[in-house]
Amino acid sequence: QTFVRTVKLVSHVRLLPKAIMFEFVYELFDLKMLLVTAFLGAAYMYCTWTHSHWSKMGVSSPSAPVPLFGHAMPSMLGRMHFMDVLHNLYRQLGDQRFGGIYTMRTPQLLVKDPELIGHILIKDFNNFTDRGLYAGTHTNPLNNNIFFTRGERWKTMRQKLSPTFTANKLKYMNEQVKECSDGLLSTIGKTVDEDAGRIEIREMMAKYSTDVIGSCAFGLKLDAINDPDSEFRKHGKNVFQPSLRSKIRVAVIFMQPSLLSIFRVHHYSHRTIRFFHDAFKQTIEYREKHNEDRKDFVQHLMKAREDLVLNPNLKPEEKFTEMDIVANAYILFIAGFETVSTSMSFCMYELALRKDVQDKVRKEILEVKSKYNGQMNSECLNELHYMGMVIKETLRKYPPLVTLNRVVTKPYVIPGTQIKLKTGTKIVIPVHAIHYDPKYYSDPEAFEPDRFSDENIHNLHPNTYMPFGDGPRFCIGKRFAEFEMKMALSEVLTNYEVTSCDKTQIPIKYVIGSFVNIPESVWLKFRKLNT
Repeated sequence: QTFVRTVKLVSHVRLLPKAIMFEFVYELFDLKMLLVTAFLGAAYMYCTWTHSHWSKMGVSSPSAPVPLFGHAMPSMLGRMHFMDVLHNLYRQLGDQRFGGIYTMRTPQLLVKDPELIGHILIKDFNNFTDRGLYAGTHTNPLNNNIFFTRGERWKTMRQKLSPTFTANKLKYMNEQVKECSDGLLSTIGKTVDEDAGRIEIREMMAKYSTDVIGSCAFGLKLDAINDPDSEFRKHGKNVFQPSLRSKIRVAVIFMQPSLLSIFRVHHYSHRTIRFFHDAFKQTIEYREKHNEDRKDFVQHLMKAREDLVLNPNLKPEEKFTEMDIVANAYILFIAGFETVSTSMSFCMYELALRKDVQDKVRKEILEVKSKYNGQMNSECLNELHYMGMVIKETLRKYPPLVTLNRVVTKPYVIPGTQIKLKTGTKIVIPVHAIHYDPKYYSDPEAFEPDRFSDENIHNLHPNTYMPFGDGPRFCIGKRFAEFEMKMALSEVLTNYEVTSCDKTQIPIKYVIGSFVNIPESVWLKFRKLNT
């Protein structure tokens, strides 16, 4: 009715006296207000429509969600690390086993109870087989890897790649990793006198890890440790570097992921995709031409390529593509360099602050090396039990991933309740918050490797230590990561004493905007030992 009256007024506006002109303006203003009100109402409904999901199911939330942002506003606005947001939500839930939270518009079940975590990750895994993370593989082909894939395709690729990481296979990579650790040691030696022994160790460890994984996953001698223009390092670094583009992409994933498909938003640039595709292709061609078999990651990926891509007997739905194999080489590279390098940096940081622990680790290294005539190999590294405890405690304090994510793949009733989770329900396990819960770890802020001694490890509560995940989707690279870390730490600590310096951040500050634990910097001081 208002609209009809307004149209009539518009058609006769020039003929109307001033009094009626005022009525016209009023009617037009009334229409605008109506449209604005309708728009704001629709926007509010869109921003809050899903925020009643958990209350309808009888699941309590730690606090009221903010329209559009849910419980993630501090993180999405760059005010707080996502890890700290989850810590706050974890504490607010008190003694509850789980609670309903919202990341933007997406409902997620935050699980605190270790017993329920055991059901989700292990006992009832068939109801939670997938991570439920947005991959968008049609526009981001490098995401079609073992980390993101689902169902039978994940199972097939897991079976093909798992043998790569057996203890026996790691022996064949000993020389490759040792060569890279020698390069690390050489670079520290060249750098140690440039700034009174002060070195930013995170970037150096990242370059070392890039060399290791480049050699083992791509069969290439990268020498990123000495090459500031290393293409592998540049492409790898960009993946974890927060940017406005990446923040918007994450927000859209939790708000309306279909928009990413509609507008074909790319996670990686075409240049990055082409770079890794060409690098892997060239490696394959070289090995096939020279009939080279190095028994490393590359070789297993080549075998997977033969079985899953080139095999003419496979049904169309069973076949993989060349890019699928490249994507798995890529995820081995990305996971292998970033998580391992930051973990080593955190470990060096803690050892610099705890001289007693550092001295004990060094003593063990020297004793074990003497048994092997000063040589470092996989057998030698396996005997470094105290170093293993130090690495475990490092990963407790600084787990590479803040959360473990799962999605309900079959309807599931939460044990001990009548709450039924529908297929598609997102699950969040706050690893970092659990690792810092004083109920499971006394004085959790303290760095105490003895928590993992033979005498104490049985005191650990099941399903409260998860730096590599757990269950069938447990990180297949765990053994290799520990091998790489032990090799580097052994070489460095044998030759140098590490301490804090005036540039050391205490406590460590994290890069806000990243969903993995990345320190802003780790400056330490190195002093050459007389060995």
